[in-house]
Amino acid sequence: MSGLSASRLYTSLDEKLREIGWDSGVSEVHGLLTGLACRGLSAHHIGNKMYLFELDAEQDCTPLQALYELVLQNLESDDPVFDLMLPDDEESAFRRADEIANWCSGFAQGFCHDGEISVLQKQGPVKEMFDDIMSIARIQADLPDNEADREGEDRALSEIEQYLRVGIQLIYEEMAANHGTQEALSR
Repeated sequence: MSGLSASRLYTSLDEKLREIGWDSGVSEVHGLLTGLACRGLSAHHIGNKMYLFELDAEQDCTPLQALYELVLQNLESDDPVFDLMLPDDEESAFRRADEIANWCSGFAQGFCHDGEISVLQKQGPVKEMFDDIMSIARIQADLPDNEADREGEDRALSEIEQYLRVGIQLIYEEMAANHGTQEALSR
């Protein structure tokens, strides 16, 4: 996802999700779906997790299912960096920081949705990255006083986004390797 099409997709999905009752917007939903994907939830099982979105069975979940399939495609692609659904760089640093925090909160909710967190009780790359995501979920942007401060804040947010992109791919690959090892041991 890049350029104008990503911006239109973000805006369109944000509007649709708000129409079906998800007030937090597309960043948090994308994070939640990414957390579910990293835990190995298949695309056809996403309908069973609609309770996470506080939606009832009669609401149209098509945008969520389409977004989940997009998340899975992105995680399984050959590209070593995961795309985050966040506002454009042209948005204020305050809004971008808020949406990054929302994305991270959503990821934590999706990743820990079933209460099975044994993977987070062992030291390793998944736990370290998850701890960082939880720290990022608590970030707040200070309103910059001048242009130099705004540029520094924008640069810091871009670095956080890049760190998350690489880290999410790492979590996904580590979790997939863990699933493969567990399946081999159970045979």
